[in-house]
Amino acid sequence: MAFRDMLNGVHSVQESTSVLHGMIETSNMLGDIPLVFNDISEAPGHRAALNVLEKSRLCEMFDISPGDLIDVLAWAMENPSDPEIVDSTEAPVMQSGQKDVNLTKIPIPWHFEEDGGRYQSASIIVAQYSGVRNVSFHRQLLRDSNHTVARLVPRHLRTISSEAAEAGEDVPIAVVNGA
Repeated sequence: MAFRDMLNGVHSVQESTSVLHGMIETSNMLGDIPLVFNDISEAPGHRAALNVLEKSRLCEMFDISPGDLIDVLAWAMENPSDPEIVDSTEAPVMQSGQKDVNLTKIPIPWHFEEDGGRYQSASIIVAQYSGVRNVSFHRQLLRDSNHTVARLVPRHLRTISSEAAEAGEDVPIAVVNGA
């Protein structure tokens, strides 16, 4: 199943919306339903989805009960598979079109006024070190045009990062947003 399949039936917002509180205000006004924003004032040509990957919707899409979700995820963790490599000519959506990376030009929202800035609210970070693979969700603060900051709480990714740092090594990671 593709992410785009999860967008079927989602409410489409056509009005120009700002990443600076506009997306969250629209969501709150509409009862926090799944949304697709088609005209983002700070990111011309980009679209963004909100409230799409939540538990009940995932269960509906995979045709499982909420009680079965944890078992399905546990099975997947115990039975990892190698990702399918797709040539970029067959997946143009994987290309940002930016010659020089500028994260401020993509639709990363500033969700709440109390936040320190714009956050990627559910980035998936895939890391592997010393034969251990970890997949976890993290909020990432947009620091500047080519840096984000994630707070690593004392769990697996932080353990992997600490072990690598002690060995003077880096941890190769992949960050997935909006896939």
